[in-house]
Amino acid sequence: MALDKASSPHISVMLKECLDFFEGRTLMTFFEGTVGAGGHARAILEAHPEIERYIGCDQDPEALRIARGVLSPWRDKVDLIHSNFSSLDEILSERKIRTIDGFFLI
Repeated sequence: MALDKASSPHISVMLKECLDFFEGRTLMTFFEGTVGAGGHARAILEAHPEIERYIGCDQDPEALRIARGVLSPWRDKVDLIHSNFSSLDEILSERKIRTIDGFFLI
C-alpha cells in the first residue's frame, strides 16, 4: 500500500507491538501521553470498543487538531488535552479519574 504523505502526516511506529500488548485486556480508561496525529489512538479504539474514556495529550496544537479529525468517530469518548504527560496527576485529578486500565507513551 502506498502512503500518501499529504493525507497522512505521521506514521505510527510500533503499532503492531502496541496492539499485541493490549490484546485480550479489557480497557475502560486509557491514557496516551503523546497522542500526535492519533494513529495509535485510532488503532486502540478500533481494537477495544469497550473503552469508555480515552485521554490523549500532546504539546503540539497542530497534532491535536489533526488527531481531533482522525478520532472524530469516537469524539464522545476521547478527551484531547494540550499538555505534557508530566502533568498526568493534574490531568487525571481535574477529570476525577482514579484508575487507568491502559497507558501508552512513545
